[in-house]
Amino acid sequence: MLERTTFFMATSESKTLPQSVAEVVFVGRSNVGKSSVINALCSNKNLARTSKTPGRTRSINVYSIVIKKWLIDLPGYGFARVSFKEKDLWNKMIEECIIQRKSKKTVYVIIDAFVGPTGLDFDMACWLKEHKINFKIAVNKCDKLPSSISQEEITNKTAEIFKIESANIFAVSAKQRNGFYKLQLDIIKFLDIK
Repeated sequence: MLERTTFFMATSESKTLPQSVAEVVFVGRSNVGKSSVINALCSNKNLARTSKTPGRTRSINVYSIVIKKWLIDLPGYGFARVSFKEKDLWNKMIEECIIQRKSKKTVYVIIDAFVGPTGLDFDMACWLKEHKINFKIAVNKCDKLPSSISQEEITNKTAEIFKIESANIFAVSAKQRNGFYKLQLDIIKFLDIK
């Protein structure tokens, strides 16, 4: 179903985006693999541009699944080597896209399984809770953990740390394309794609 996803547009101003019916928004630290997660979700390694350099995503990148139902890749928060002015611009983009757009939406916070959740990830989760924005967590780079740690353990531990339901946690590896079935189903259900 998500294999039909195509690039729709990129912008640095959320107000230039047309109205959608529903949006799935991906946020996370710089270099956590948001674009790689989107590529793995959609079974298209060339859909979203990826880079080993933190801060490659510098705009709001919108991907269309069907008319007016989108995946949105936002700039990363955190350690990207860019100016404070550009970081402020990214923060503004994130805030405006998530808070000011009135479209039906859910946000997936991508965290790094190997590094673990950072203060910035907790800040994002708290900010989303404060604004009553529905969010879930995708734990990427699970391939970097010892094979003795199960997906269930990752899911339960992350749910405990963030104090959210374990059903809202998805353990994945974009590199190995593992763990995406459950996440794909969740997105398809939310977007109500037939």
